[in-house]
Amino acid sequence: MSWREEMTDPDGENGRMYRRTVLKGTAAAGLFGLTGVASASDYREVTFTSADDDLFEYKVKVSGKMKRGGTYESDPGDEVGHDYAHGRCAEGRSDSFLWTGEIVDLQLSGRGKVYVDGELVEDTTGEKDHDGGDDKDDHDGKTREVTFTSVSDEIFRYRVEVSGKMMRGGTYESDPGDEVGDNYANGRAADGRSDSFLWTGEVVELKVGGPGKVYVDGELVEDTTTDGDLSKEVIVSNPGSDELREYTLRVTGDARMLEPDEDFPPADDEIVDLDGGGARIEGAVSTGDDRFAFSGDLIRENVPDGVQIDVRNR
Repeated sequence: MSWREEMTDPDGENGRMYRRTVLKGTAAAGLFGLTGVASASDYREVTFTSADDDLFEYKVKVSGKMKRGGTYESDPGDEVGHDYAHGRCAEGRSDSFLWTGEIVDLQLSGRGKVYVDGELVEDTTGEKDHDGGDDKDDHDGKTREVTFTSVSDEIFRYRVEVSGKMMRGGTYESDPGDEVGDNYANGRAADGRSDSFLWTGEVVELKVGGPGKVYVDGELVEDTTTDGDLSKEVIVSNPGSDELREYTLRVTGDARMLEPDEDFPPADDEIVDLDGGGARIEGAVSTGDDRFAFSGDLIRENVPDGVQIDVRNR
């Protein structure tokens, strides 16, 4: 199974993995509630502990290196790659791994707990409320507001997914064309307009493209309007083919996504900040194109035949 394939839990409530992506920045880290930072040479330990007889499935990706080791020995069938681990445990057993860098993506399914250096960072066991329901997703039932604000005539695209419920409402009315599902919203704004939505639980994934700002209950949590010296743009395309091709680029400065996914089938493009500076762009392209602003030099780490890379000044 590749990293970009979605893992499912057929017995789970939603039939899919619970995904948490750790974003850069203090406000975002506080919102998402999970960080894991170490120097490039210091190994840290992550442990996945199942809560009962049911399978607890996990996948974790880091910006540095991943290897077997730690307090609890993982099974030979648990998959360990250069920068990720993917496995499962049950019957109260635990799996441990050693890693460097930052945790950049964590996907869980089933009931269990995740520890980093012995500290609990994630708990999916779901304590029951007095009505017998699971109140983990909705916490104390508090409804919160997320607002996406464009700052120019350039389109500001967004997608947000939560662990609870998503619904229309809030300070600014979203357009009918903006898509709202049970636990996500996907839309766009421009010309200084804003879209608001109401949600419960936690934000588990956020993707934005273009210049704009994201507010949660009036507090700024994401700002893509300050490009700094991102004076260059790279355009990744796949001319003459509709085959989805994965690629990896690296820049010696910073990078920002200018457009979210517009491929069919959908691709999962991601920017990973690297220890010691620079960023890695991991994406896939088919019928559309991917655009990123960046600074510094561009290095083609893995670009398959047929994928075209164009660089220009912004």
